[in-house]
Amino acid sequence: MKSRYILSRSAALLGALILVFCCLALFAGAAQKMKPEELVDKHLVSVGTAEARAAARNRAVAGDVTVTFRLGASGQLSGKESIFSDGRLFRLEMSFDSTEYPGELFAFEDNKVTVGMIRPGVRSRLSDFVYTYSTLLSEGLLGGTLSTAWPLLDLGARQPRLEYSGLKKIEGRQLHELKYVPKKSGGDLKVTLYFETDSFRHVRSQYLVIVPESMARLPQASSQQSSTVYKLVETFDNFKTIDGLTMPHTYSLDFTVSGGQQAGFMAEWNLAVTQLLHNK
Repeated sequence: MKSRYILSRSAALLGALILVFCCLALFAGAAQKMKPEELVDKHLVSVGTAEARAAARNRAVAGDVTVTFRLGASGQLSGKESIFSDGRLFRLEMSFDSTEYPGELFAFEDNKVTVGMIRPGVRSRLSDFVYTYSTLLSEGLLGGTLSTAWPLLDLGARQPRLEYSGLKKIEGRQLHELKYVPKKSGGDLKVTLYFETDSFRHVRSQYLVIVPESMARLPQASSQQSSTVYKLVETFDNFKTIDGLTMPHTYSLDFTVSGGQQAGFMAEWNLAVTQLLHNK
């Protein structure tokens, strides 16, 4: 009787495990078959209703920012950040009390990209990257949903090519992966967007450029170097609902330069939103 009971329990456990694996397989299969437009629709619902999204004509964000230089420079600075957007107009500014590194300025105004300098004629490593790959600003990608210029809010005007890649494990999390290819070529810039599996909130953007030796484009890269990898990652967290819109209140930029013969670079900017206003 005891052995029969054990066999019965084993069979039940095996059946439960098979059921779990089948459910996981079905979930993964459904995720793989999801169309890009379906993912975008679910993402927009995570931001807010169509009425709430349309009502936010402009957005002003203010807060604190800390930058930490880990490679190619050292030290940490604290300062203030502000983001203003109105339709496709966008302006992000970070200021620090430092003569060596006073801050950053990224803007898209009047169909023109503007990137600040840390001193006359000299851009930071980050601003040099954004200036070279100005698609980040002209497409409204930088800043994610904190900006009214976020391209997924108006795909009809942007008309990018979207490619859904299914679920990917990123830093221990399963996330939906969506490749974004601008209608107007962004050059060798590869844009990948990531969304939570349950809420479909946008939580990560990755911008990757691999510059071969013979195609070095950035001023710091010489034709004598091997391939150089530039990677900028934006992450978004601490979501809160304001005026019917669910917005991230922590935002970070992680920029790395590796490979090639030039000195590597690594720095991280962490922004904490303290104020977010609409239609002001």
